[in-house]
Amino acid sequence: MAKLSEFTKNNLNKQGFGNLDDEAKACYALPLRFAPAAGTLLIVIGLVLQSPIWIGSMALVTLSGALFPSAMLIDLVYNLGVRHLFHAPPLPSTPKPRRFSYLISTTFLTGSALSFYFGLSVLGVILGGMVVIGATILTISLWCLGSWYYRLFFRHAAAE
Repeated sequence: MAKLSEFTKNNLNKQGFGNLDDEAKACYALPLRFAPAAGTLLIVIGLVLQSPIWIGSMALVTLSGALFPSAMLIDLVYNLGVRHLFHAPPLPSTPKPRRFSYLISTTFLTGSALSFYFGLSVLGVILGGMVVIGATILTISLWCLGSWYYRLFFRHAAAE
């Protein structure tokens, strides 16, 4: 089993995966990068196209992650298809801090889609680009800005 750094363990704990033991965290460290990586790629396509429909659809995808802990659309693609190619276990349910992050992404992507719809392309790129930056950081390091905000705003809930 691959050994995880303390940095990675801490990042997973801050996302709400603190209930997993070190072996489970090592098992999920790579698969938990799938959704932000795939989402980033899809958002970048929407930003290049400056498509309010595409970006709005991605806002619905991130909303699914905020509302349904076991049914975020990209996680379902992973659980129902991709994981079988690698004989990997299904992803665990998404904890509240990471779901809060999806809610923040939903807000920015909705703003981006509306900006493109109303011809405010620069604002659309900025709002969507902020999600791309956050998701890229999450993909690379498993550090989640939205989870950090969750812990900042909801200290009592984050202690649970």
